[in-house]
Amino acid sequence: MDFSEDHHRYQSSDEEDFQESVDKAVTLPKPILLWRTDNSPTSTSAPSSSAAVRTCSTLIVGTAFGGSSLLHTVQGKTLLGSLILPGVDLKDNSLDVNSPSNASCNIYRLDADPTILLIPCNYEIKDKDSLNFAKAIMNNIQASRIIILDTNSPSTYLSGSPDTEYNYPWLRLLQTAGSTTVTKIPTLEVPNLVQNLGAALMGYCEVRGLHDTYLLLSLQEHVYGKALATAATLRGLKEGLASLGCPLVANAVDVSKAVVQIQDKRVGSNRTREDRIYA
Repeated sequence: MDFSEDHHRYQSSDEEDFQESVDKAVTLPKPILLWRTDNSPTSTSAPSSSAAVRTCSTLIVGTAFGGSSLLHTVQGKTLLGSLILPGVDLKDNSLDVNSPSNASCNIYRLDADPTILLIPCNYEIKDKDSLNFAKAIMNNIQASRIIILDTNSPSTYLSGSPDTEYNYPWLRLLQTAGSTTVTKIPTLEVPNLVQNLGAALMGYCEVRGLHDTYLLLSLQEHVYGKALATAATLRGLKEGLASLGCPLVANAVDVSKAVVQIQDKRVGSNRTREDRIYA
């Protein structure tokens, strides 16, 4: 099997499996996307036609918790809209979009380059809701390039060796067929799989032939089932953004600030593990 066949098989590009997921998603609650209609901070309106679809050069989606926390630290951004997932737990949620406790999924424009859109998704999207959420994003935003910031756990990563040592920044990359090849970041090895929102977005883009779509994975520990995003995890995503040709966003994110924001989501000590972990 050559590389293209291997890529097709293992990167969520099977149309029958994707259609089965679509059929299952039909009965699930659909996300609601609200766009701002003017400069008022509180004025929003749901798009009513295809004319409401936003176009951009680059769309960057950060999944909870590492990717979203990192994008959340970008200061020079303007709120464009918000995605609301019915049934999501909004207990203790802050309505202030600049608050670390804001448990929402907002859409921003980068002030330094308005053609770049950012979506720090603070919802922890479950697998059953991921496809509908991905469709809500892709049906309303048309991007020439898509980058998804996600994480991978050493406990589920298949390296082929039980003695693998993970040195930060540990990054892996998936890309849709036809995308411009990136050589600076190693490709995620077969048979490792991705899941939830990252997998749904990649599958959606693969099946629809959307080129230049990349899923960037940085190593993240899990303790007692809880995500433990470290400074090293976030530094990896920051460096990965630069390697993918997004220096404006890479320079705008603040790793130290992101670590502070997610400390209340971490298990046990708030001590930051900097250099390395072992499987």
